[in-house]
Amino acid sequence: PISQLPMAKKEAAPFDKVGAILQGYADKAVFRGYNKGQPKNGRAVYKVLWHREQVFELVMDTRRKTLCFPVLLPRVKPRSEMYKAFEAFLRSFTDPAVPEHRRIDPRKARVSCTNRRGIVSLIMTVRGGEYEYAARKIVQLVHEVFLIFLLPYFDWECEVYDLDPDHP
Repeated sequence: PISQLPMAKKEAAPFDKVGAILQGYADKAVFRGYNKGQPKNGRAVYKVLWHREQVFELVMDTRRKTLCFPVLLPRVKPRSEMYKAFEAFLRSFTDPAVPEHRRIDPRKARVSCTNRRGIVSLIMTVRGGEYEYAARKIVQLVHEVFLIFLLPYFDWECEVYDLDPDHP
């Protein structure tokens, strides 16, 4: 029926906005490749070619109100120093002392992580319908993970991404 059309458009709007933000990052060469996800049942999976030429999935789920990188850091033991450092790194982005452009506003989004069987996921829970804000923040956060957090973990990267340690 026609009465359902506005709801369908309203439902698609967050996906379109997040897709446009991700396309913008691809256009600026933050990603080396990008594949727009097709929304289905309140969920879309976007694929980006990014760090160390790896494909990362960003899952947007409007039912759970989340944006998630389900496999951000593979092969990280749950009780390892690396995982503890990662949790502290994430917490640092909510500190009021962090400059506003880097900080995650808890009124708009909440960041968390999980480690299941050595696979670290990064989750951004969206508050107040702030999908655009959350999309920008999760991409910025992951970019900082790659540029800053992983610096002391080059040996881990060599192992996980099968890199030649003599050619960083």
